[in-house]
Amino acid sequence: MKALLLVIVGALLGWGITGFFTNGFETDYLFILIIGLVIGYSIGRRKEKEEFTESL
Repeated sequence: MKALLLVIVGALLGWGITGFFTNGFETDYLFILIIGLVIGYSIGRRKEKEEFTESL
């Protein structure tokens, strides 16, 4: 969970820095990125749990 939060904070920071220099704070791509990260993280966690239970 900590890794997911760090990635989201990094994405927000990167979005803010590039938005500052380009004067274009497009939020569509940022929200798509964050939603994709959360979905990917949850799928990865589910696969991890399935592999752990299969190995027992």
